[in-house]
Amino acid sequence: MNVAESLARSAAACPDRVALRLGEHTVSYRELDDASAHVAGLLIARGIGPRDRVGIMLPNVPQFAVVYYGVLRSGCVVVPMNPLLKAREVAYYLGDSGASVTFAWHVAAAEVEVGAQEADAEAILVDPATFGDLLATAAPAPAVVDRAGDDTAVILYTSGTTARPKGAELTHANLIRNAKVTGADLLRLGPDDVIFGGLPLFHSFGQTCTLNTAIAAGASLMVLPRFDPARALPLLVEHRATVFAGVPTMYSALLHRPDRGDYDVSALRVCVSRGAAMPVEVLRPFEDAFGCIVLEGTACRRPRRWRRSTTPAVNARPARSAPRSAASRCAWSTRTAPNCRRARSARSRSAVTTS
Repeated sequence: MNVAESLARSAAACPDRVALRLGEHTVSYRELDDASAHVAGLLIARGIGPRDRVGIMLPNVPQFAVVYYGVLRSGCVVVPMNPLLKAREVAYYLGDSGASVTFAWHVAAAEVEVGAQEADAEAILVDPATFGDLLATAAPAPAVVDRAGDDTAVILYTSGTTARPKGAELTHANLIRNAKVTGADLLRLGPDDVIFGGLPLFHSFGQTCTLNTAIAAGASLMVLPRFDPARALPLLVEHRATVFAGVPTMYSALLHRPDRGDYDVSALRVCVSRGAAMPVEVLRPFEDAFGCIVLEGTACRRPRRWRRSTTPAVNARPARSAPRSAASRCAWSTRTAPNCRRARSARSRSAVTTS
């Protein structure tokens, strides 16, 4: 079992289908699978293997998915990080998780290199102009490393609002089940679907409801590095997006665009919202204006629950879009790692243990 197997399966079934899109740049499933294999090979060449932790500090760009699935493919554990972190925060995340290497966006080089040095970790800068050449220096990993269902796949850190951020471990079984339930039961995804990915991929919402779900279904994910309603609306129209995932402020921004009526978003069939309760003053007008159902997610730490809007749009397109029940639930079990820091001298490679 491995989350990366979903990419391998989709690449075998539909190699030429568009997996990722950033503006006019597209990445097919074959290209994504091949590039992720080279990332895995790059890690293996550095002596990094199963259960080792690898940081990913990238914005919403195709390289995020390339590195994400490459790390998982090699059997390593992904440690997603906000690309806007400062040096001291980078040092904390890397040191606490025990990551010995991190892939970071080239724009953040100054902060990343200082933080990585403090944590005694290596920083691999990801520049679209040269990253392909770097991957070409490594032999591709021949196969996806098999992991147990309860092995850690991703360590997500809390925001640290009241204390220092804590690492929460997500298992391979956990992430696979979430992608399956979200894609099959909630969104009814098919290979012809196009998901708008404006949510940060380093966050659980973006990873589950856009990246992992799209890849598992063989659908297309349209990424946007920074959400801007003025850019989002034209993209929704141009690429005929069928699924939109966002937080309530995104819905409000789209709804209140003065030129909203100039865009034909009739391809949208379902939207999902999470992160905060959506005001009724936004939810109902949005469903009416955009003609699609909004699935609103609620979360009280865990588990996550989704509920269908109680006021569906009059002319919403229900085919495949709406769950059969008024409420759906998907598993979201995590294991909090209260002491994720590893002894740097020991260079422990074992998974974080929790009580």
